[in-house]
Parts: sequence; structure tokens; C-alpha cells
Amino acid sequence: MIGGGEFGGAEQHILNLVSTFSVEEVEVAVVCFYDSLFASKLRQAGITVFTLNQFGRFDLRLLRALRNTFHAFQPAIIHTHGVKANFFSRLAARGLRVPMLTTVHSSLRYDYSSPLAYAIVNLMERSTRQWNQHYIAISEALASILREQGVASRDISVIYNGMDLSPYRQHQLREEDRTRLRTEWELPQDAFVFATVARFVPVKGLPVLVDAFSKFAANTASSPYLVLVGDGPEREGLEAQVRKLGLEARVRFAGFRQDIPACLHACDAFVHSSFYEGLGYTIIEAMASEVPVIASNVGGVKEFVFHEDTGLVVEPGDPSALSGAMEKLLNSPELSDAMVQRALSRVERSFTIEKMTEQIVSLYRKMLH
Repeated sequence: MIGGGEFGGAEQHILNLVSTFSVEEVEVAVVCFYDSLFASKLRQAGITVFTLNQFGRFDLRLLRALRNTFHAFQPAIIHTHGVKANFFSRLAARGLRVPMLTTVHSSLRYDYSSPLAYAIVNLMERSTRQWNQHYIAISEALASILREQGVASRDISVIYNGMDLSPYRQHQLREEDRTRLRTEWELPQDAFVFATVARFVPVKGLPVLVDAFSKFAANTASSPYLVLVGDGPEREGLEAQVRKLGLEARVRFAGFRQDIPACLHACDAFVHSSFYEGLGYTIIEAMASEVPVIASNVGGVKEFVFHEDTGLVVEPGDPSALSGAMEKLLNSPELSDAMVQRALSRVERSFTIEKMTEQIVSLYRKMLH
């Protein structure tokens, strides 16, 4: 169960998970509130999809539709992702005696900048937790938040998001991707290119990144570039900020892309500027692509990005520190190469899709006995 109106980390996680279930052991269907890109990707992967997009955002008829869906599919377990899916599923499943499991991908406090919106979603989540049996936290940082909120440790499993590393490891395509995308983005083939991949929303701290890049570009003899991959409500403000700082020649807005491995192959460094991150999917993707990483010292990121070991770490919201880290990365190729190799080892050890799926199926078995 997921809203599925966008295609972010949670949607990619579900696609990875359901595509690697053993068909002999698990029969899976995904219920989405919206028939969007995510639903079409699931269908392409041969996954059964139910969509409920004929209803408004908080239309109570959703409850009946969901209940009918549950009765039709007869699930052994209902696994929910996201506040809306959690809320409606828990209510619709009452009386069905089906164990319910929720994966927690992020902290609500950072997802909703409006105090009113946060108060509403927090109430929706807390008021229905009594009908949820177990939680998967995608990092120890998120597990700590659940424990602080009164969820018992025995009801929480920490399982890192896993991903299919193969698209990021395609060395034979690396030069081709680099040449093609630099031409598309009108970047010099020999330029040093920093990039980020993010939803353009407040928690991602993108204005801080643009500020940091401005400071860095003004103080370096080289001619670096910055590529922002993604889209969202902050795009207009970011474009205005770039114009105000006179960075139009140095910053590219690549828009929402589905070829993230190719985008990462085209850049020389990855910069993450979030104020909070449940885990940091895009950082893991960069590490798998052998791109050196600068990351905010927040949330689940602290569990795998270690300063001058697997990446450079900066405190969130500090453009001067971020600018300094960019300078250091540009001028320290030996450190950069060493960090890249250690980061790749870390990813291959901790964040494979096979490891994640094995742990989740094991949890399913436990919940059914």
C-alpha cells in the first residue's frame, strides 16, 4: 500500500522489493491511490496493481474501495508505506485479522514544513498505530524516532533499503553516458561537474547548495559546474536564486529524469544538502556509481557516510562548510579515489536488494507464525 502519486525513494524501494520476491513464496499486489508513473512501472515489471484514483484526496469512499480490494485479494499481510496509506489501510483492515506492517521511510517533522499540515498528518499516524503490529525503519535514526514516540523496540526492525546495483556499475556505458549528457546539458567535456539528485522541496536544502556553489565558484581558479537533477515546488525559487547570484552560465536544471545512473556517470562529484534524511537513497546510488560524495551529517546518512572515509561530511545549513568541502574534493584526487573505493565496498556490503528482500521476507514469515 502506497499513495504512489510521485516516484521517489519509497516508490523505488517497493519496486525493488516486489520485483525480487520469490514467486514460489510470495504472491504480491500493490495498491496505489494514483495511477501514475509508479503504477505503470509496476505493470511493466509484471506486478499486479490496484489503483483507487477515482476518489479525492481524503474521500472516505476510499475506505470502502480499500476494504473491497482487501476482500478480493485476501492478503496474508498488509504492508503500508506513507501516512495516507497507513491511515486508510489501518482503518479499512479493521476486523480482517490480517497482520499489518509499516515501513517508515522518513521523519514526518521534516516532510511537512507547514505546522498545520504536520499536526494533521501526525494525528493521522499516531491515532491509528494501535492497529499496526510491526514497523520497519530504514535506518537506526528512524528507529530511534519511533522509540521516542513510544513504539516498543520489539515492534521495530531496522532494515536498510536495498537497490539493484547493476545499472550503476555499467562501466562500459560510463564514457558514453558522460559524453552524451554533457553535450545535452551544454557542459564542457573536461569540466569538473558537481551534481545532486533530489525532489525540490524545503527539507532537501537546495538553496544552501546553490549558495555554497556560488561561494566556491567565486573562490576557485577552476571553472566548475553544478547540475540539479529533479523537480518540485522549489524550482522557481531556485532558478531565481541562480539568476540573482549570476550563476546561469554555471548551473544546469536537468529536470525530473528516469536515467539516474547515466546522470551520475556524467558527473565528478555528488553533493547532498538535506536538513534531514531517513537514509539517503541518492547518496547510495552515487556511491554505487563510484562518484565521490559530500553529504549532510543528518539522520540515517550518519550510518554510512563517514568523514574522509566513505565521503566528506558537513553540518546541514552551512553553505561555507559545504563550499569548503567542494573545494577539498576538487583539490584532493587521491583522497577522493580512496573514499570512492571504501564507499563502494560499504554499499556492496550493506545495501543490496537481495539482502533487503531476504530480511523482509524473513520478517513476513515471523509475523505469520
